[in-house]
Amino acid sequence: MSDTDEVLAEQHEAVLLLTLHRPEQLNAWTPTMQRRYCELLERAERDTSVRVVVLTGSGSGFCAGSDITAPSNDEHVGAADTHRRLSLSMRLRKPVISAINGVASGAGLAAALFTDVRFTAPEAGFTTAFSRDGIVAEHGLAWLLPKLVGLGTAMDLLLSARTLDGNRARQLGLADRLVTGDRVLSEAMEYAAALARECSPESMAAIKQQVYSGLDTGLETAASDAGSRMITALRGGTHSFRSRDRRQYRDPHFPPLD
Repeated sequence: MSDTDEVLAEQHEAVLLLTLHRPEQLNAWTPTMQRRYCELLERAERDTSVRVVVLTGSGSGFCAGSDITAPSNDEHVGAADTHRRLSLSMRLRKPVISAINGVASGAGLAAALFTDVRFTAPEAGFTTAFSRDGIVAEHGLAWLLPKLVGLGTAMDLLLSARTLDGNRARQLGLADRLVTGDRVLSEAMEYAAALARECSPESMAAIKQQVYSGLDTGLETAASDAGSRMITALRGGTHSFRSRDRRQYRDPHFPPLD
């Protein structure tokens, strides 16, 4: 299997669909997959025709975690580097939506949770896996999980490594939308297409940065940052495009990100 085969890319108008593609191994994460995934995200960041990215897995799994049997030709690919690459979706200016169609374990769970909005099927499985593998919490999940589900629940999930189905994951806040299994990808794609069609790329990029930078800042700093961004938006930018479209009773036509 070539490098390009481990993550498939298909563009549907302004939505780029990325599919982790090692179905016989439940799309277990490899260094090759990691490099390809990051290359495609970086390319999407530069491509003005792409406004939203959707991530899913081939077959019956999303991503079963790191494949410890996979060879690595890169001696520098370690836990810290894997975390940096898995969290690239969070740093991307464009929204990244995940369609979690099956097991998401360890590195696979991190890949899902670092996306901006998560769709899941009831039969999906969410597990940190680390304690049952005899290792520590990797890939930034010790930082991210408390922010998503609270300290106590994060500690439980990390210590026990128990597996949650999609229903329970949605209840706890690991997933945002619960969809029947045969609809999880199509629902995620429809949502992504609506974002691409109806929402300003500049606004979405700014909002992502506001939300994620605000995770480690106080309210006053976040409010001041929002005020500065609003002044910039009202002075021009995409707000003026939307105002024009409303006056002319047209659907929104926002320019792409620079």
